[in-house]
Amino acid sequence: MKEIKFKLVTGIMLIPARADGVEGFFVLDTGAMQTTLNKNYFPEIEGEEISAGIFDESPKNVSAFKAEIHELSFGSISLSNLPVVLLDMSYVENALRESEPDIRFLGSVGIEIFENLPILLDYERSVITVEPDICTDGAEKLPLFAGALPTVDIEFSDGPHRFILDTGAECCLISEDLTDKISVEPFDDFPKNCVIPEIKVGSHSYRNIEAVSTDISQIRTTHGVDGLIGYQILSKQLSLLDFPNNALYLF
Repeated sequence: MKEIKFKLVTGIMLIPARADGVEGFFVLDTGAMQTTLNKNYFPEIEGEEISAGIFDESPKNVSAFKAEIHELSFGSISLSNLPVVLLDMSYVENALRESEPDIRFLGSVGIEIFENLPILLDYERSVITVEPDICTDGAEKLPLFAGALPTVDIEFSDGPHRFILDTGAECCLISEDLTDKISVEPFDDFPKNCVIPEIKVGSHSYRNIEAVSTDISQIRTTHGVDGLIGYQILSKQLSLLDFPNNALYLF
């Protein structure tokens, strides 16, 4: 059992970390297939140029690089010779700095770090526990579908839909063609922003969920989902993401 403290900023879990001698914060991001570095802090690292998908107001592809770092450590976890994707993550850092002006955002810890481990998310204590010693009696067990990214079935007013379970998502992202089906409400006069009256995950009900409605055809093609959701569900209770057994426990 290993505990990792995090700082919650606008629904994002930021983990104090050190990468190749540079100290700052990483976001725990189960919606990222691979650990990513903010290239602005690692100008000396070079690699093979590739295309990477990001979400900056809408899904898009940007230029990035395949690289490797010698060391990444957070909490009591230390990794060496880790493959990473290197790209400009100013769009994330600038958004975080609206709440934390001095934040040094180094990147995101991707799903490959935890895909074979159970992790317990405790937003009340601001702690992530890796391989927790916890009894799941009384918790609701739901399928956590394995793939390139973890997905869960959630239910709107029109029926079930499969979503990526993304710890790096502070609000829900839904396909724009769902908004007419689930009777969303407008939010703050922004055409892409809305409020979903109710979402159900198993027997758990979550009301007035803020969402961004946009074209997610790229995500649909790759992962076969209708959107992604994270903080708004996971923060409401203790949540155990049991990746080895493909299960989500909601306490």
